[in-house]
Amino acid sequence: MSPERPLCLDFIWGSVRVRGVQQGEGGQVKTIKLVPAGEQDLELLTQICIRAFHSDIECGGTEVGGPPGYDDVAYQRRALERADYLMIQADGATVGGFHVLRDAPDEFYLSQLFLDPRLHHQGVGTRAMELMFERYAQARIWRTDTPAWNTRTRPFYLKLGFQIVKEEEGFLHFEKRTKSS
Repeated sequence: MSPERPLCLDFIWGSVRVRGVQQGEGGQVKTIKLVPAGEQDLELLTQICIRAFHSDIECGGTEVGGPPGYDDVAYQRRALERADYLMIQADGATVGGFHVLRDAPDEFYLSQLFLDPRLHHQGVGTRAMELMFERYAQARIWRTDTPAWNTRTRPFYLKLGFQIVKEEEGFLHFEKRTKSS
């Protein structure tokens, strides 16, 4: 599949027509939920992942691209087999996803969070993260990383209570300790 191929979702968002998400009052999404991904979801998730990471060019990226495997259905399949792969749904339409890996019984790593760029800065990602924290209530420590140049992800993670624990080889490494730690 070509990254230029439009997504076939089901909603109207601003002036962009996409099928599936209903706008609530003020144009906001009404319901955000996390749903386990399955094999049948991987092609759509890969296309959303491509769109999301290609939008990084607007927030500090010097070229279009993404992390290893972001544009490869086979990589997404391996992630499905090795991690908890959760889809972000907004009013019933799949609009993003992420992988959660368990480092220890109460330590987790958030990998490859992505959201359709048409929903950035709308509170969808923040709500999805809140739901993730609720889903993994036993977590004492969360870790993730992001490119140091990304001007969108640094404030996003800081707003969610993550702290930068080190900068290494062009990446910011974040950690969040919960109240139970």
